[in-house]
Amino acid sequence: MTVPQLETTVSVQPANQWQYADTELIEATVAALRKRRPELVEQPAAFTFETSIPQQVGLSGSSAIIMAALRALARRAKFTWDLVELARITLEVETHVLGWAAGPQDRVVQAFEGVLDMDFSTPWQAHAYHRLEVDKLPPLFVAWHQSPGQPSDIAHTNVRERWLDGDAHVTTVMTRFAELAVAGRDALDGGTTCRDWPPLMNEAFELRRQIWTITDVDNALVETGQAAGAGVAFAGSGGAVVGSLADPERLDAAAQAYREIDAGFLVLHQ
Repeated sequence: MTVPQLETTVSVQPANQWQYADTELIEATVAALRKRRPELVEQPAAFTFETSIPQQVGLSGSSAIIMAALRALARRAKFTWDLVELARITLEVETHVLGWAAGPQDRVVQAFEGVLDMDFSTPWQAHAYHRLEVDKLPPLFVAWHQSPGQPSDIAHTNVRERWLDGDAHVTTVMTRFAELAVAGRDALDGGTTCRDWPPLMNEAFELRRQIWTITDVDNALVETGQAAGAGVAFAGSGGAVVGSLADPERLDAAAQAYREIDAGFLVLHQ
């Protein structure tokens, strides 16, 4: 097999100078494909990518770039990915090739797209991922730091090690997280998200506080949204939050509150 000689060029917005944008993400992707799908990398390839995803605020920017490369190579070869395999290889690039601590959740969402209910008790099973109705969502926003934080694997590594060691408190918190997810799905199905999601999200943050170290800037993101009447939880490993409001008319007030602390703000659903 011919080993691809990669020529990678990068174009990103000035505010988003990706630490791994030079060649590392793409080279790791090709390395994983040589073992799993060598037919996709038999010919040399040149990559150019552009992203507006803020770096290192827990919004899955690295896996988005990896998956985009996997999709591009498949399109060139007229190959159609099985969505579970696509998510799984994306995770393998990060964990096996790059050595980062990460899990399947973000990659499954990126592969399947849309709003998903995901059950990870049986790994990598398509029947465990269910698309949900977007129209049933409450008013939602995401807010984030304008400056890069730490890589997500740093935040996850300690908690993962405690889980693997059988830490009872981590196990209890993770069990409760799963119960909150079930309650959130029940609220979505029952049409009560505006009433039920904000307190569920606030509880999720309080659980997070018990096993993760919460920085002052992350606390500010949460407290700003809560002061505007939202339920707020982390969107990922830290650096960004997702908020739920009972009243869509409160979105403008939330946006102004986040502007006042120089945070990014995006309405996801209203």
